[in-house]
Amino acid sequence: MTNKNNTAPMGEYDPRLILLDPNDNIFGVARPIRAGEMLMIDGELVQLDQQAGMGFKIAARNIEQGEHILKYGAVIGVANQHITKGQLVHVHNIESTYMANTVTTGTRKEVIS
Repeated sequence: MTNKNNTAPMGEYDPRLILLDPNDNIFGVARPIRAGEMLMIDGELVQLDQQAGMGFKIAARNIEQGEHILKYGAVIGVANQHITKGQLVHVHNIESTYMANTVTTGTRKEVIS
């Protein structure tokens, strides 16, 4: 299945990966994956360049610099560089948008004063 917009992949993906929300652009890692292993993402084989432990995040598609990173359908950060499909997503390539006085409730963000 071809993915013509900026949503998550709709095709096949590796069973070691979890897509938490259909709008997410990252996968959660369900089981450890060694560097160099091949992953199926959106019907395409991608080689993992670094080890990924359980709970790590992997780009579900190419993510452009300045684009929001979505997990559970909510923004968790902004890409500070281009992130390639299958690349680890962490503090080295995203900036957090977390604010201590912000709470996400459903689809809304509310500021606590």
